[in-house]
Amino acid sequence: MKQIALADMLGVSQAAVSYWETGRDRPSPDLMKRISDMISGTSFGEVALERVFTQRQPGIMALYDFEGIRFVAASRGYRALWPGMSLLQGKSFANHLVNESGLLLANEALRKDIASGKLALISGVSDRHTDIIVDAEVRHEWNIRFRRFGPRTLMSISYEPCGKTVPVGVTEIIYFDDLK
Repeated sequence: MKQIALADMLGVSQAAVSYWETGRDRPSPDLMKRISDMISGTSFGEVALERVFTQRQPGIMALYDFEGIRFVAASRGYRALWPGMSLLQGKSFANHLVNESGLLLANEALRKDIASGKLALISGVSDRHTDIIVDAEVRHEWNIRFRRFGPRTLMSISYEPCGKTVPVGVTEIIYFDDLK
């Protein structure tokens, strides 16, 4: 793994990683734990289980890999509500996000916190997340849970249709430190 990639994942500078490698400095205990988790990696089975679990859910759920916002899996409920979008599994949506999702992805500080494993959950209400229009627009509440699997970050998203009078927008951002 390149120093810059590790630095981005941990939310530190490339110089800090270089200092660690040469012994001029040491990462904090929190960073050491995260580095250890990344080095230990995650078995293919854990990620595969998340995919299969999502696909079998009757509710409206989707699973994305944070890298490239790649669509990994859709639940039965998702496939029923948005059949056209369901066909796009395996595709990257990074260049197609709009509205609340687009604003979140454009926020460098949030992206860094997600990549470094600090961000736990984001909630909101939206009509549409992408500029890809293959299904009817449905106003819905959503919750995104971020989970680290070695160097990968997966996003599990649950959706619940709601009335058109519910205002759109991001309603809550929760960091792991907030959960203590």
